[in-house]
Amino acid sequence: MTIDLAVFYKFLLLLLRASFIVFFAPVIGSRSVPAVAKIALASFLAYSQISFIENIHVPETVVELLLVVFRELLLGMSIGFASRLIFDGIQLGGQYVGYMMGFSIVNVVDPQAEAAVPLISHFENIIAVLFFLAIGGHLWFLSAFVDSLKIVPIEELSVGLKWTMYAVHLGEKIFVIGLKVNAPIFVVLFLIQLVMAIIARVVPQMNIFMVGFPIQIFVGLLLLAFSIRGMVALFTSEFMNMKLMMYSVINFFSG
Repeated sequence: MTIDLAVFYKFLLLLLRASFIVFFAPVIGSRSVPAVAKIALASFLAYSQISFIENIHVPETVVELLLVVFRELLLGMSIGFASRLIFDGIQLGGQYVGYMMGFSIVNVVDPQAEAAVPLISHFENIIAVLFFLAIGGHLWFLSAFVDSLKIVPIEELSVGLKWTMYAVHLGEKIFVIGLKVNAPIFVVLFLIQLVMAIIARVVPQMNIFMVGFPIQIFVGLLLLAFSIRGMVALFTSEFMNMKLMMYSVINFFSG
């Protein structure tokens, strides 16, 4: 049995692109998903598209091969980075809310973030992940892989210095998303802390910490409960923007 080197090389590049997208994507690329399952998914995606791709020129040197691998890695990382923005923003906003509520030392292990995160961040992240799966967001990465082969064919991927500035521009959205999701809670908790500071200044005999902390926790949890419906509505628009950002990244690499 002989194996055509050109076909094997084509499958290898397809597998690289699919693997980088799957491993860097949120939810399906988290550490809680077994590596074997992610490799199997990437292999299936690569095999399903191998007949639709024309034969590719096999590089003659190791340098050419490494350059192709690096460009595919950069494309997969960029798609994963753009899709993780909303989850990172939610985690950052929840971390600030937890700090203002006094939950800064209460951490849980979040498999999505692959680290110990504050309790409020974990709660908001669970809501975001469940809603993301409910609208079929995990399937967007599969379609992004297939469409990327049409927009940016294998070995036609171009990378310039503008990519760095574009990545910085995407990173700015993390803070915006975190603020938009938790803005009402931020404002109310800040006002409570401001009032407590004034009371502590006017009535220094009062133990403001014993009174203030339970109030902050109660009000914060109450606002969080009433904000869930608004969060879901915001997640709808943000996830749609996330899908557009993924395709804008793909178009960016097309030159």
